[in-house]
Amino acid sequence: MISSHIIENLECCKAANAMFTKSDLASFRQCPKRLWLEKNAPDTADPGNAITWRRARDGAIVGEKARELLGANLLWPQSQASAPEAAQAALKLIADAPEKTGVEIPLVRDDLSARVDALIPAAKGYVLQETKASTFPLRADKVTPGKPDGHLLDDIAIQLWVMAGNPLPVARAELNLLDNQWRYPGGGDYRGLFRPMVMDDSINERVLQVSQWLADAKRVLAGPKPDLTTGKQCHDPYPCPFFTHCSGLDPKGPDHPIELLPGVGGQYLARKLRETKGYTSLLEPSIEELTGKEAPLYRRIQQAHRSGRPILEANCGTALADLPWPRYYLDFEGIDLPVPHWAGVRPYEQVPFQWSCHIERQPGAFEHREFLDLSGNDPSLPCIHALLQAIPPDEVGPVFVYHKTYEEGRLKDLSKRHADHAAALQRLIVRLVDLLPLVRESYYHPAMRGSFSIKRVLPTIAPDLDYSELGGVSDGTAAQVAYLYAVYDSGISSAQKEQYRQALLRYCMLDTWAMVEVTYHLLQLGRPAQV
Repeated sequence: MISSHIIENLECCKAANAMFTKSDLASFRQCPKRLWLEKNAPDTADPGNAITWRRARDGAIVGEKARELLGANLLWPQSQASAPEAAQAALKLIADAPEKTGVEIPLVRDDLSARVDALIPAAKGYVLQETKASTFPLRADKVTPGKPDGHLLDDIAIQLWVMAGNPLPVARAELNLLDNQWRYPGGGDYRGLFRPMVMDDSINERVLQVSQWLADAKRVLAGPKPDLTTGKQCHDPYPCPFFTHCSGLDPKGPDHPIELLPGVGGQYLARKLRETKGYTSLLEPSIEELTGKEAPLYRRIQQAHRSGRPILEANCGTALADLPWPRYYLDFEGIDLPVPHWAGVRPYEQVPFQWSCHIERQPGAFEHREFLDLSGNDPSLPCIHALLQAIPPDEVGPVFVYHKTYEEGRLKDLSKRHADHAAALQRLIVRLVDLLPLVRESYYHPAMRGSFSIKRVLPTIAPDLDYSELGGVSDGTAAQVAYLYAVYDSGISSAQKEQYRQALLRYCMLDTWAMVEVTYHLLQLGRPAQV
């Protein structure tokens, strides 16, 4: 029965005009224009970036670990043949050894092919297991299962639809997701890394839609390039590699779009004003129409865009002026590995491997301390020791940060893993002073374009300092990629590793000096003399 079905399926595929893949349908589901460009104009894609590289690396590592945990006795048809031929070989392997778990099994139905991450023999067929480098969804209580993202359910639905066209009964389907409440015990014991989420009957609603998705995707490819403008679909669920191309084709909008209003509240207000009033420009609403909890912020932004000049509120430095000395300006860089390498670490837990600290002993008198560990060993304890030497926990001087949530989170994580230092780290936590809300409450420059990222703020107050001039490491994701290359690339030379080290040090040092510039700007003290 299986062999006759193979021949029948193969002939059907040969007759088809084109072979679609699960990835093609995923692109279509994100944006029809993305699929059209992938097939017809792939050269218009943006060059690969750090985010894309990191996502691909994480996926490969997670997939490798999932296969490892399935054991060594696997069927793995690593065929480079065409999709129908690979599917034929895979089905033959399964027929010859039905008691074995199959991984990366290529299957075909009609003219759609999909590789199934794992087919695990069960009492009544196979468990279809799809592994993702995503964490198991939990509600706020960190215990009750939540709902997985829709695109993950799409992946399962496509594979179930393809499976239904093959003589392989499915006992159940499950998403194999990382359990980010599990901590690696060390010693290579990764049992517990994954937590399966079994699909209930609601997945069948998506399965029934797959044939329509496929038909719609074919129609898109048979026609002209879809006339779609950029929007949420360009970044959800993944950044689209054609964003630059597509945004260049968008109709020219207003110079000051109403979507510059920041935050969830600002975006809600912008959408409401666009839908109810027809406003497209931030300059259109009256002051009274800019409402909500952050109305003063929205009105300051509007005023700055109307005048073309920055706004710095009076008394903006009041909260800073009387703080004691010495003053510290601190920034962490961390690495969040999907498969932890160090004992006690959770999947995607941010582990600091670097920090920079500018120390102002008295007004205008600066020194700089820094830490960077590229050894590949757990950097946590060396990080703590160096930090407590640079910032004595018994002092009272403020520790300035920008976006307190990140630095506070790293200090809390380090406290949990290294209880001997928890009290000292807690004394640092209570001294944290977040500059971000102070900037939001008192400063805005039209060049910030609605963003209060320090990378947007710094050039408006210190034009000679610009992250874009740093080269390879100019943001947090690039810093993580530099760390991964420097630590885990076995082919890297000592000279290349040193280049990464210097680039990381320059980047992190600029982050903390940027905080110095911001603080002096809020205090209206002029530019500090850079160390």
